Amino acid sequence: MSPNPRLALWDYTARRLKLPAPLKLILLTIANYIEPNGAQSRVSLALLSRDSSLEAQDIQPLLLVLEAQDLVRKVTVYPQSGGPTVSLYSLSPSLLRAVQNPEAR
Repeated sequence: MSPNPRLALWDYTARRLKLPAPLKLILLTIANYIEPNGAQSRVSLALLSRDSSLEAQDIQPLLLVLEAQDLVRKVTVYPQSGGPTVSLYSLSPSLLRAVQNPEAR
């Protein structure tokens, strides 16, 4: 991946992925939270809603499409305090590999 993982993800998503605009918006929003080393970005539905200006109920079907295309992964977090579980979304390893080597895809 380039020295700036977020920039590489934005470029790849905007130029190479043939997706409808709402799906790209979700991917770009998640990409905004990528760690500096390009390894992870775990984003809650509430954060996605806030940053994308879309309602949570409108985002959920988009996330299902992105998961089905192996572009996003869902991780369920179980709080130690025994509270409700939280779903976090990250970019899939296959998407991150494709960004690292765009010619292979």
